Amino acid sequence: MSATNADLSTLGHRIRHFRTERGYTLDALGAIVDVAGSQLSLIENGKREPKLSLLQAIAEAVGVELGDLLRGEAPSRRAALEIELAQAQQSSLYSELGLPAVRVSKGMSDETLEALVGLHRELQRRAREAIATPEEARRANTEQRLHMRTLNNYLPEIEKIAEERVKATGHGAGALTHREVSLMAQQLGFDLIYVNDLPHSARSVTDLENGRIYLPPASIPGGHGLRSMALQALAHRILGHKRPTSYAEFLKQRLEINYFAACCLMPETAAVEFLAQAKRERNLAVEDFRDAFGVTHEAAALRLTNLATEHLGIRLHFLRV
Repeated sequence: MSATNADLSTLGHRIRHFRTERGYTLDALGAIVDVAGSQLSLIENGKREPKLSLLQAIAEAVGVELGDLLRGEAPSRRAALEIELAQAQQSSLYSELGLPAVRVSKGMSDETLEALVGLHRELQRRAREAIATPEEARRANTEQRLHMRTLNNYLPEIEKIAEERVKATGHGAGALTHREVSLMAQQLGFDLIYVNDLPHSARSVTDLENGRIYLPPASIPGGHGLRSMALQALAHRILGHKRPTSYAEFLKQRLEINYFAACCLMPETAAVEFLAQAKRERNLAVEDFRDAFGVTHEAAALRLTNLATEHLGIRLHFLRV
C-alpha cells in the first residue's frame, strides 16, 4: 500500500477517532494488536504507513469494518481542520515565512483552529492572486479577446439591462447627466458621495452596509470619467457579480462592468440610430459619436466596436497600444 501524507494523516485521525470511541489508550490497543503504543502513535500522527494486516487487526479491535477505517474523509470537523492545518504548515509557502509550526493540542479550542486554518486559506488565496500575472494574465486576456470576437464584441443581455436602467431614470436624448446617474444609484439603494481622500489604488469604494459609493472629487474637469466610475461600481450589483476566484473571472467582470457603463452612457437604440445615419451619409467619425453622447474619445471608440460589427455590417475591433 502506498499513500500520500494527506492519506496517512486522514487514516491516523480515523484510527484515533475509533480508538478513543472504544475507550482504548494507545498501549491498550497496542497490546491487542501486538504493536507498541509508541508505534501506534506514529501511525495516528501520519508519520508511519501501517501494513494492511495491522490495519485489519486494528479494525477488528475497535469494532469497525476495514473499509470504514480506510475511508478518505476526516472522521470529524475538528479532525478535518487539524489535517488541513498540518498540510498548510508543510507547504513551501509557509516554510518561506520562517515561522514555527503550531502544534495542535487537545486543549486548543475549535475557534482557534478555525482561525488558524482561515489565515492559511487567505495566505494561499493571496499567493494565487500574486502569481496570476504575467503568464496567466496573458492567457486570460487572449482567451477573452478571442471569445469576444466570436460574439462580435457584443453582449445583448447587458445591452438590454443597461437600456432599461437608463429609461428608468427618465433620460431622453443626448449625454447621460450626473443627476441621472445619481438617480440610477438611488433606485438601487445607493448614494454617490464625492471625497478627496480615496486610496490612491482605488477608483471608487462601495459601502454595501450603508449604501454609499465613494468617488473622487466632483470638481474634476469635464467629469466624464466620474459617470463611468459610478456606473461600473453599480454594475457589480446589477450584474450579480461575486468575488472572483481566478484572474480570468476577474478580467471577465472588469469587461462586463466597463461594457455596462458604456451601454448606459451610449444606449444601444440611440447610439445605433446615430451611427446608422452617419454611415448612410458616409460621414462616420468617432469624434462626432463622442460629442453626441458627451463621452471620452476612448469610450466612443470602444463603444463603436460593440455596435459596428453587429449592427452596421462593419467588422471592427479595438486595440489599445
